[in-house]
Amino acid sequence: MIHVLYLDDEEHNLTAFRAAFRRDFHVHVTTVPSEAVRMLEEHPIDVVISDQKMPDISGVEFFEMIMADHPDPVRMLLTGHADIDAVIDAINKGRIYKYISKPWNEAELKRLVEEAAELARARSRSSKLNEAYSRNLLALRNALAEVRDACQSESVLPQGTRESWTGTLGRAIRWIEDPESDF
Repeated sequence: MIHVLYLDDEEHNLTAFRAAFRRDFHVHVTTVPSEAVRMLEEHPIDVVISDQKMPDISGVEFFEMIMADHPDPVRMLLTGHADIDAVIDAINKGRIYKYISKPWNEAELKRLVEEAAELARARSRSSKLNEAYSRNLLALRNALAEVRDACQSESVLPQGTRESWTGTLGRAIRWIEDPESDF
C-alpha cells in the first residue's frame, strides 16, 4: 500500500485528507514539521505532501530540510495562494513533482498521488538496478583481471595467442573502468 505523509498547519485539511484517502493509502498526517521528519524516519513514505504557507516553515523550506536524509519520497506542494516565486522555489529548491492548488479535487489528487508513488517505486528500482550493475561490473572486472593474469603467466597458450588474449582482456578491463573509452 502507498504510504503518504501530509504536513499542513490546518487540522481540518488533514482531517479531510485522511477521510478522503484512508481506504486508498496508508495516510500519515501532522501539523508539526519535526513530527513529519520523525514519520519519514519511521515509515516507508512514498509521497510527501506539504502545504506551502505555514507559520514556522514553508513547504519549500520543509522539502529542502528533508532532501539530504530523505531524497526518495516524491514531493508535492499544496497551496491556496498562487505565488509564482513559490512555484519556482518549489521546483528548483524543493524538487517537487507537482504543485497543486487548494481546494484540491479528490479524484485528481488521488491520481497524482498514485502517479507519484509509481515514480517513487521506479526510482527505487532504478537505484537497486544501478547498485547491482556496479557490483556485477566490479566482479566482472576482477574475473577478467584474473583470467588476464593467468593468460600472461601460463605456458598453456602459445605466445601469440597469449599476447592476443591478454591485450583483449586488458582492453575489456579498461572499458569496464571507463565505458566511454574505445574498446
